Amino acid sequence: MFEKKTIEELEKMTPAELQVYKDAEAVNAKEEMNKAIADAVSKSKPELSPELKAEMAKEIQNQLLDQVVKTQTESYEAQLKSFLKENEDKIKSIHNAGAGAVELTFKAVADISTANGVNTLPPNITGTQQAGLSNVNLRDFDVTMLTTNVNTSLAAFPYTEALPKDGDYTFVAEGAIKPQVDFTWETNYAKPVKAAAWIKLTEESVKDVAGLESVARDLLVKKHNIKKAKGILYGDGISPNPKGATTYGRVFSAGALALGVTNPNFMDVVNAAIVDIATTHNYEDEVPYMANLVMVNPNDFYIQMVSAKDANGLPLYPQASLFNQVVIGGVTIKPEETIPAGKIFVADMSKYNTTNYVPYTVKIGWVNDDFIKNQFVILAESRFHAFVKKLDEQAFIYDDIATIKAAITAV
Repeated sequence: MFEKKTIEELEKMTPAELQVYKDAEAVNAKEEMNKAIADAVSKSKPELSPELKAEMAKEIQNQLLDQVVKTQTESYEAQLKSFLKENEDKIKSIHNAGAGAVELTFKAVADISTANGVNTLPPNITGTQQAGLSNVNLRDFDVTMLTTNVNTSLAAFPYTEALPKDGDYTFVAEGAIKPQVDFTWETNYAKPVKAAAWIKLTEESVKDVAGLESVARDLLVKKHNIKKAKGILYGDGISPNPKGATTYGRVFSAGALALGVTNPNFMDVVNAAIVDIATTHNYEDEVPYMANLVMVNPNDFYIQMVSAKDANGLPLYPQASLFNQVVIGGVTIKPEETIPAGKIFVADMSKYNTTNYVPYTVKIGWVNDDFIKNQFVILAESRFHAFVKKLDEQAFIYDDIATIKAAITAV
């Protein structure tokens, strides 16, 4: 009697043993098939004579003799019953005539390959669900930390500048008249500017895409900080834009440094601008401005600092590395791609004033009929003052590197 083996038992067989098993399996399958045919013919047409039943079974067996059937969509018995029922009249005619034949082809399941499967076009969201959604890779660009930043609840932010007007101390003899000193002041008002943006999302997208709302919020805050920083540096001052530090910036004035440096290098240019800022006063004995930031284009940073070498071929500024800032003499020198190539910005950024009138705020709401459309808006904004007092505009220089170098080069 044939005994069915498990997969584990088959894996332990030698090739010869496996072949013997397969041959026995084929014989057993054939015997079971023949028995099923005979049983099916007998049960489906009990009124037929034994001779006709045997003849029908033999005919069917002969037709299937050379077929190899592994699995079937229907059982043989069910297929035979269906066949005999559909051909009942024809079988009776053969019986009455004493001759004839009917043909039955059993359905067998085909081998399975990759071609059997149908791969429909997946939804757009499939990749996102499988791979996960990552934050937008925006850089960290914030200059607010270098400014003088305060909190305020005043929409019109007042600031007052004082400066001496007439008179001064003098040395006087006993009983002599002392000189009089006076001064003046001026109050101005800074108006707030607003940086704002929003993103609209559907409730379905937030539900279906893991982390989507988090990515949206992260994008809003990053773009806000970049926009604010760029406004502080480059804003043209035309409403509603802030006036940026480079817009306040003046050109370099060589003064006593004119034509005074032999073969000047980049650091000579930087130091000349720092000296200009420190020695340019609004009035006598004014506290000097102290530059704390220098910004140049990354290409100039590489050419002027990273690749600069001394007479022996050694790095002139070994502490400078590509796409990195360097601190020399207490001054931070930074590569910044938004600075045009060939330009240099030197400033005492503590003289640039910013406020947190309305700190960065996020709101969620609906526009028009968004509610019934399952849509909502994430809105982010801030309002702040950004200004430089009139007297402090001397603390900002924005000029060409070549112009400053030419102005200080000895002839």
